[in-house]
Amino acid sequence: MAYSIYFKVDGKKYKLPVNPEEIKLSRELNVETYQVLGAGQVSVPSHCALATYSFEAEFPSLNYHYVNSGSFKDADYYEKMFRKVQKNMIPIRFIASNGITDDISVKVLVKSVESVEKAGEEGDKYLTINLMEYKAPGKRYVAVQTATVTVKQEETPLSETSPAVTENKTHTVVKGDTLWGIAKQYYGNGAQYTKITSANAGIKNPNLIYPGQVLTIPA
Repeated sequence: MAYSIYFKVDGKKYKLPVNPEEIKLSRELNVETYQVLGAGQVSVPSHCALATYSFEAEFPSLNYHYVNSGSFKDADYYEKMFRKVQKNMIPIRFIASNGITDDISVKVLVKSVESVEKAGEEGDKYLTINLMEYKAPGKRYVAVQTATVTVKQEETPLSETSPAVTENKTHTVVKGDTLWGIAKQYYGNGAQYTKITSANAGIKNPNLIYPGQVLTIPA
């Protein structure tokens, strides 16, 4: 099978007239770092980012001898297609096949389109295309967001204090505790966890509290 690169947009196939010399694929692991007292810095992987693809290819203005076989379209035809799907934020399918390794066949969004015309090659264009893997949000994300908003509307305003919290009140951290949850327990509002961090010099990172740790709960 011949090496070929093409895109599918609304059921229509756009085969590149000249194959790029290379296609760059990149995918990063998102890692959060924390400073732990007595242990130094630790790293916690959170999620794997979406894949990105990039390439530069020539788009001739004329049907030169080295152009891939098929119905010829000039450089402007392809540039208009890429810029249209980018402007309208339309997911398209990117397919790359070389007949040896596994094919690339993935839905993508066009992040950027860069066009260059070179002296002596008037009419021809060199397009640099940057793509990002497309992943549509599921319904579950909407449900979580709605639930969060509802909870916040029922919370006690930030300016209020809880009469149940007296001077010299303390809380011993147990497994599963979070500062947000502790603030919710004593003040009726998780967002007031900053009052607890301010009253406890031993808290360097609000995300890191430990079972057995005794916290002062200010009134």
